[in-house]
Amino acid sequence: MVKAGSKSEKTPGRRWVKPLGLLVGVSLLALVCAEMGIRMFWPVGQTILQPDESLLFAPIPDSAHILFMSERVGGERVIVRMNEHGFRGPAPDESRRRPRWMVFGDSFVMAENVSYGATFGARLEERWQGRVEVLSSGVTGYGPDQVLLRMEQQIPRYKPDGVVLVLCSYNDLGDMIRNHLVDLGDDGELVRLQPTVAPDEVDWFRRHMENSRKPGLVRLWNTHKRLRRLGLPPRPDATQIADYLRAAREDYRAHVELGETVVHGLLRDIYDADVAIYPEWPSSEYKRRLLPRVLEKIRELCDAHDVELICVVAPGGLDMDPNSWLAIEPKRYPSHRRDRLSQVFEDACSQVEIPVLNLFPHFEPVREQGLYVGALDIHWNAAGMDLGAKTCVEFMAGLGLLAAPDSGD
Repeated sequence: MVKAGSKSEKTPGRRWVKPLGLLVGVSLLALVCAEMGIRMFWPVGQTILQPDESLLFAPIPDSAHILFMSERVGGERVIVRMNEHGFRGPAPDESRRRPRWMVFGDSFVMAENVSYGATFGARLEERWQGRVEVLSSGVTGYGPDQVLLRMEQQIPRYKPDGVVLVLCSYNDLGDMIRNHLVDLGDDGELVRLQPTVAPDEVDWFRRHMENSRKPGLVRLWNTHKRLRRLGLPPRPDATQIADYLRAAREDYRAHVELGETVVHGLLRDIYDADVAIYPEWPSSEYKRRLLPRVLEKIRELCDAHDVELICVVAPGGLDMDPNSWLAIEPKRYPSHRRDRLSQVFEDACSQVEIPVLNLFPHFEPVREQGLYVGALDIHWNAAGMDLGAKTCVEFMAGLGLLAAPDSGD
């Protein structure tokens, strides 16, 4: 007979302690591994942009995030990583064994919709067969005015041999109006302004930065909920263009007539419909006068540092992509010309004596082959970036800037 209080009587009450402890330990270990895996390999819910006193906003060095493409255009998930210098791609080669070229521009250069190897900058380096180092310093949402300021910071630091400036003939003209960084003086010369970013814009950046610091599993769950709410975007109609025209008038009035310096809509993509459709409008004429003055400062900066400079004009999807949902109805807007915006940029570059490659006539014969993301996305896809890089390399070789690479695709 077993005595009361003996060891065998206590065993049934404790038989689940070790398995339960093991289960808890394994669960905690799995959570830790999942958290580490998300932080290292799947930067969901993070951000790569932060407010900047000089540039309005700028990339965060050593940051990463995931761009979730719309299901309408394939639903790809692209991991975008910024190196310690705030560029996509490799860090600068300190040995300077090759000529160094830097590529500046907006989202057409940053190219978050593709892996780095398919971006315009990476394709340039590949097309030059690795004989040229290419640093890709594009920033989503930048206009030529912000590019000028970024170049003033980076050209003295990285000392490139040459610069390729990609100009987006979709919204780059309006960006300069909305940013309030520059204006035209009474003598027609460029005037630097000191804008302030609207509090709601600053809060948007800070909120995303705060969310980036949350645990990875929390960010994963929040992103899952957000993506479920998005659904498919509605197909816009012709009133979308009317909205762009109204926005152009309002932005012009705020910047020129009212002299506002509070910046709103930093990451808005607003088609320069006024210039493309009604070139005689005051807003269109102002943009055409402002652009050469900004480009002139960029050319003077490059000249001062003995840096070669070329411009590449990249048409937006609305004017080039046959599958764009933002097509303009000829009956409603008969004065619209698909090549007008690209021609405005080409003329501005020529006016200030910058060698310019307008990609519109090179893309036009093959536009049906699919060079853009499509639907509501106005950016070029991997095929468009590669064709742009191939054409740019041929253009540069024709100028004698670099030795022509071996033939072949």
